[in-house]
Amino acid sequence: MSEPLPPGRRRRSPRTRAGRATLTADSIAATMLELAGRRGFRAVTMQDLAGHLGVTVRALYRHVQDRAEVVDRAVQLWLSQWPDPELDPATWQVSLREFLRLHRSIARRHPRALLVSLDEQIGDTRVPARRLTAPEGFLQFLTDIGVGLDDALLVHADVMIRIYGFVLLVDHRADAGAPVHEQYPAPQAWLDHHSDLELPLLRRAAADTGFEADILFEHMVTEVTHTIERLITPAGPETG
Repeated sequence: MSEPLPPGRRRRSPRTRAGRATLTADSIAATMLELAGRRGFRAVTMQDLAGHLGVTVRALYRHVQDRAEVVDRAVQLWLSQWPDPELDPATWQVSLREFLRLHRSIARRHPRALLVSLDEQIGDTRVPARRLTAPEGFLQFLTDIGVGLDDALLVHADVMIRIYGFVLLVDHRADAGAPVHEQYPAPQAWLDHHSDLELPLLRRAAADTGFEADILFEHMVTEVTHTIERLITPAGPETG
C-alpha cells in the first residue's frame, strides 16, 4: 500500500507506465502537431494518433473531448513556440536578419502546420497571447526605425508570406530529400521529358546555377532589408 500524501498534495500520474509515456491531453496534442507538421492537419485522424501513441482510440477520449480539442491544443502548442521579436532599432539590419532566420527555423519544424487555417476551424480560446504580442512587437520595431504604420503593415504581411512560402516550397522539399538545385528553376526530369522544346535558359540554369536553400533565403532577407530602407522616412534613424 502506498504512503498517504501530506495535506494539500495531490497524487500525480506517473510520467511513464510500462516503459511508455503516460497519455495526457498535452501528449496527444504534441503528437498531433508532430504528425500534422509533416502531413497537414487534415490528414491526421484520431485513429492515426492512437496508432502512433500505441493506444486505442477510446483511450484518447478519456483525455480529450473530441478531435477539435486536439487540434486546438496542438495549434496552441505550436504558436507558443514562436519567438517574440528581439529587435534593436539601433542595429536594425542585423537584428532583423537574425529574427527572420529564427522565424524560418521555427516554421521549418512543422512546415505543413502553416496550412492549418486552410485545413481546420480553430477556436479562439486557446490562442496564446504571443500570437498578438509578436506582431505588435514587429510593428513597433518598424515604426521605431521610421516606417509609417501603413507601410509597416505591408512589410509585416510581406515578411510572413515570404517566410511561410519559402518554408513550404523550398525548405519542406529540401528536408524531404529534394534539394532546391534539383527542383529550381525546373526539375531535371521535366526538362528531360520535353527534350524537344527550346529552353536554353532553363537548361543552362539547371546545369550551372546550383542554388542552395540557405543562399536563396539570405537573398530574400536582403531584399526585405532593401524594401525597409526605401520606406524609412528622413526623420527615422540612420541605417547602418
